[in-house]
Amino acid sequence: MSRSELIAGLDLGTTKVCCVAADVDERDEPVIVGIGVSPSGGIRRGVVVDIEAATRAVEDAVAKASQQCGQPIISVYVGVTGEHIQSLNARGVTAITHPDKEITEADRQRVLEQSRTIVVPSDRDIIHAIPRSYSVDGQEGIREPVGMSGTRLEVETHIVTGAQTFLLNVEKCVARARLGLRETVLEALATSLAILTPAERDIGVCVLDIGGGTTDIAVVADGEILHSSVIPVGGSHVTNDLAQLFRVTAEEAERVKIHYGSALPSQVGETESVELTQIGRTHPRPLRRQAICAIIEARMQELLQLVKKELVRANCIERMRAGVVLTGGGSLLHGVPDCVAEILQAPVRLGTPIGVGGLADAVAGPEYSTAVGLVRYAMRAEATAHPSRHAGVWKGVSKLFGRFRPR
Repeated sequence: MSRSELIAGLDLGTTKVCCVAADVDERDEPVIVGIGVSPSGGIRRGVVVDIEAATRAVEDAVAKASQQCGQPIISVYVGVTGEHIQSLNARGVTAITHPDKEITEADRQRVLEQSRTIVVPSDRDIIHAIPRSYSVDGQEGIREPVGMSGTRLEVETHIVTGAQTFLLNVEKCVARARLGLRETVLEALATSLAILTPAERDIGVCVLDIGGGTTDIAVVADGEILHSSVIPVGGSHVTNDLAQLFRVTAEEAERVKIHYGSALPSQVGETESVELTQIGRTHPRPLRRQAICAIIEARMQELLQLVKKELVRANCIERMRAGVVLTGGGSLLHGVPDCVAEILQAPVRLGTPIGVGGLADAVAGPEYSTAVGLVRYAMRAEATAHPSRHAGVWKGVSKLFGRFRPR
């Protein structure tokens, strides 16, 4: 990527497509210069179901971001999610045969490639191979093995894969929008880059991104991603529940959810009512607000129980010492943070993009976390490809993110 070219992240969501364009300041920090948001079309639960509609949404969002910054957007980093995303942990091992026994960068790359030689079905592609930790001659917990002496180097790697056809459909949308695809990036990984502090990354934290059609999970500890997964339930399911049970349009259900909804019906007055216009009726009718919130509570509790089950299965609960950082559009629903804290038995804070300049206020909401995170991922990818341009802030972390392997 040329330094004259803008860095752009593209978040393909169930409810919206968001493009964030950024430049880089003299401190190698992202400066947001353009934002484009378009209603999502043809995307459900992170999967493209209508290429033409999805392409139009991408074109619209990118055009808005480009118009705002006054510069064309040529290529994008695209976030991917969906039930088809899977992850597993693998190990690689290699012998150090140099006479001086000093581990080199070539040795590290060789052991990483060894860890990628897992049996992946022909219909799946590897999106990332992220090193969790190294060991040298049995000594575990090593973050940077290059320069150390040893005879045996091992690595534990977090492998993320996706369904080949679903990933190809994302590529087609980007190509039809006349954009270059720099890389597909796991959305949970990108989101963590936008909202976590260095202390949280070290201590151990769970990123919970509640989107429209999916909920993305990423557990990060000791500076590395330990586990990632996708739950195919999100905020749109709450909207659908309200629409079906109260016989209203999706637009009316979304309005009621945003303005009157809560995941804590006990905090709503028993006499409060909400005016709803049902399908087939010309005049609105009053409905108890507690009844609406009870439906929201039931769906959110179901979602969070699925999240808890996944975290327990992956043995991640004990690693979340800093608690949960909640983000995504679904986190804005009243009462959701309290529900997360109660079910996961962990402290919760709302995560929003941090450490950005320019139009920072415009991307200050949790619904922009993934798009801003994609920009941060792109910066690290460029720092790795062109280290001489980024001798400052990213000198250390570029090594880490250089190990994230695109498919």
